[in-house]
Amino acid sequence: MAIEPEGWHMDPGPPSWDPEAKTFSFFLHKRDQESVLCIVAMDALENAAQSSDLSEPALTRIFDAHRQLIELRAAQKLNAGQVESNGSVLVRAEDI
Repeated sequence: MAIEPEGWHMDPGPPSWDPEAKTFSFFLHKRDQESVLCIVAMDALENAAQSSDLSEPALTRIFDAHRQLIELRAAQKLNAGQVESNGSVLVRAEDI
């Protein structure tokens, strides 16, 4: 079974880091659809690395290493209608 983000794709560039919220964010895009903001909670990346209290560069490396899975999970949640009240998709530790 191929792993694909169900028609949605993430920009190839780096995600945005919010040091206050301790989250990464990016947009998913799909032809003829509005772009959707996706937020990755820091605990998701810490869980993926099995470590906590990581620096921003370390978190960025973890994000990049899990980029395809993050994109896939965000797209699956979006297609399943699992969106936050503001229309964004939140990727949590249990998602990856």
